[in-house]
Amino acid sequence: LMFRTSFGLDYTNAYSYYISKKDLEFSESPSTNHFQEASSFNFRWVWTNTLTYNKIFEDVHSLNVVLGTEAIRDGLGRSMNARRYNYLMEDNTNTWVLDMGENDNQRTNNSSYNGEFALFGFFGRADYTYADKYLFTGIIRRDGVSRFAKKNRYGTFPSMSAGWRISQEEFMENSRNWLDDLKLRVGYGHTGNAEIPRATNFAMLFGTNPEFTNYDLGGTNTGSTLGYRLATYGNEDTRWEATKMTNIGLDATFGSGRFSTTFEYYNKVTSDMLIQAAYSALANTEIGKPYINFGDMRNRGFDFSFNYRDRAGDFAWDLGLNLSTYKNKVLKLSEADDYAIYGDGARLSTSVTRTIKGEPISQFFGYNIIGFYEDEDDVLESPIPYAADKASVADNPGAYVGKFKFQDVSGPEGVPDGVINSYDRKVIGDPHPDLLAGLNATLTYKNWDLTMFWYSSIGNDLFNNNKFFTDFPLFGGNRSTRMRDLSWRPGEDNSKAILPILDSSDSWGGSVTSSYYVEDGSFLKLKNLVVGYTFPKVLLEKITIQNLRLYIQAENLLTFTGYNGLDPEITNMETGTGNGADLRRGLDAGGWPTTRRFLFGVNFEF
Repeated sequence: LMFRTSFGLDYTNAYSYYISKKDLEFSESPSTNHFQEASSFNFRWVWTNTLTYNKIFEDVHSLNVVLGTEAIRDGLGRSMNARRYNYLMEDNTNTWVLDMGENDNQRTNNSSYNGEFALFGFFGRADYTYADKYLFTGIIRRDGVSRFAKKNRYGTFPSMSAGWRISQEEFMENSRNWLDDLKLRVGYGHTGNAEIPRATNFAMLFGTNPEFTNYDLGGTNTGSTLGYRLATYGNEDTRWEATKMTNIGLDATFGSGRFSTTFEYYNKVTSDMLIQAAYSALANTEIGKPYINFGDMRNRGFDFSFNYRDRAGDFAWDLGLNLSTYKNKVLKLSEADDYAIYGDGARLSTSVTRTIKGEPISQFFGYNIIGFYEDEDDVLESPIPYAADKASVADNPGAYVGKFKFQDVSGPEGVPDGVINSYDRKVIGDPHPDLLAGLNATLTYKNWDLTMFWYSSIGNDLFNNNKFFTDFPLFGGNRSTRMRDLSWRPGEDNSKAILPILDSSDSWGGSVTSSYYVEDGSFLKLKNLVVGYTFPKVLLEKITIQNLRLYIQAENLLTFTGYNGLDPEITNMETGTGNGADLRRGLDAGGWPTTRRFLFGVNFEF
């Protein structure tokens, strides 16, 4: 019997200041500069206690039991910031203080409480093994979180698994000269999620804003009385999001430990998903929405791994291949089957992604380009172009020659109607890959060692939102060579054209979500490469060093892809809890690419 307790404390303190200078060369440069100063701190502590019992009975029964508690407290901190505008001498760092800016209505000064929350849980785990052939594990957790109302604060999450070491059975006797281990395992379990960005989701939150809440009760026009208004709705019925997962796998080791492989199938269903409520405009769009439980989603797929480890003389190697594939499907979002959640891009006038029942989360949704309007007859004989009407097209069909021609998909009656409008949007891409692959390789020869890691994503699409700024006359910045060389031109061979005719008055060709923005996001990357040399111990004895190794490491060294953006290794437009990141999966709006780094290191032991 063993008792263990551990306590961890995290304290963060941040201070920053900066000045945003005027940039006259920037096409959207603000007319003024500003200086901002900010400070914040936060406490977080975690206290974990475990009691472990371990016993072997009659040489064949092995039992291990763990009981424990865990307590977390976070959000114990504050932050403040202030900003002022119009600094006369912005290059003089001595003037970078708040008092040197204009004390006008543009100034801001804010402080906030981080939002204290607590989590407390009990857990228990029991592992039982019989004759090293039959393995059983049971786990149960009961966790409570302060984000929810008292009636829904706690959730219980059980899980269990069983394993059968087939290789230990008598009928496998003839295979033991080549098969080291073969194990079949199955598991089923529940896990919970309460990660939302609101510390008190159950409570109505009120706030004040002089522009909207203060009122001159005396009618003197010389002052006002402080007032409050509802800032965010609360919901007392919100509870834990639950995930139920079933998996079955087969593990094998053979060839005297040189080869090992794992194959696993899993089915994971997430129910009562925590999403922001879809209130109508009648609930006042200025008031924040609470997180509620609505919707179910399923992920099912296969994971496969294969490892080969061996040596021949001074040469040794360790190779590991991992393959993974999954299918995502939204099972429920609302009582109405046609309810959808949309995700927006940058500067586009129509949404980029759609999440709806029966489909994967965050599919790209927009207009499918089927070509260009080649001449005036083509314009008149084709469906009415986007953002146009029949009369304007008849009066001036030449205005649409060379522009994108969108597919006529549907209409108010559910069939193509000869008019390009919002009914003609369709699924134009899927950000989910068909296959994820990774290869780890370690090679050694005498005192030299080489390690590398390759990673690949195959079959996923990306939405290159950056093209809005570089490929269309919609932003006052630099243009891509694609716009110069691959735009449609009258009277020329346009078989290679991918962009519409150069027209500074074209206000819709690039402003709506279309298949032009969707690209194949497949890639292969050399994520990590390390070359090292370990000095012979004979040379080190004289300087009393037991071990000395020099190495050179390169990260993100090579990328093979057909994607035109900065980096194909992008998952979501944004990351973080509660910002709807999964609703904009695969949306590249110009994030920082993965950094390429070169490192030189020394490992030594005395």
